[in-house]
Amino acid sequence: MILANPEECTDLENTDPPTLSPPGNAQRIVRIGHRGAAGHAPENTIAGIRAGISLGVDFVELDVQRTRDGRLVVIHDSYVDRTTNGAGPVSDLTWEELQQLDAGHGERVPSVEAALAAASGHAGVMLEVKAPGIGPELHRLVQASAFPGPVLYASFLHAEILAIRKLDPLATTLALMECVPLSGPAFALDAGASMVGLAHDSATPEFIATLHRAGLGVFLYTANEPAQIGRAIALGTDGVISDYPDRIPTIRPI
Repeated sequence: MILANPEECTDLENTDPPTLSPPGNAQRIVRIGHRGAAGHAPENTIAGIRAGISLGVDFVELDVQRTRDGRLVVIHDSYVDRTTNGAGPVSDLTWEELQQLDAGHGERVPSVEAALAAASGHAGVMLEVKAPGIGPELHRLVQASAFPGPVLYASFLHAEILAIRKLDPLATTLALMECVPLSGPAFALDAGASMVGLAHDSATPEFIATLHRAGLGVFLYTANEPAQIGRAIALGTDGVISDYPDRIPTIRPI
């Protein structure tokens, strides 16, 4: 994945088993269903959102792109080829054209409005901004929807979450990063982020502690295997993003 804000990173991947959390720590783990619950239903679909809800997630994580005619839609890739029976860039298709495609088991690519309606009253939403320039528009859409649950605005495009924070200083934003940057937490603080999302296989307990000292919450992605989830929790993360959110314990093991 190409980042809009490339950072110089440490070249050491953290593979050592971490020390478990101190005994007596019963802190709750935030459970985030990746792309709804991609291990159980087609990703980024209404069925995926409902699957995540049925598994008791705190948040469903969803990806947002924009169609040629300006509709904000829930799909991860910039091209529809991998997740639908169509071909070509999302940005070259109109909403009507996109609705002709099968996103898996007869599901359609949903609008952000439909996704919010499906999650409303059941789970929070973590909305990842995938395309440059759509962050403020997405924030306005969410505000207009009067979505009642918590909303996290996330992106590897840190300018997008900074733009959202400038619009709404109370917005909860999450800066995504694939590695441990040599600049420490500056990438998140400069973006005005409330939280950080790190790849679980590159996170270190030292960096997570540094982020916590800077006042930032930390989620690790995308941990699917039980050993990966256990390691993410042992590292001290506040939440885990997984295709299989049912594998994430609700309480930190003691």
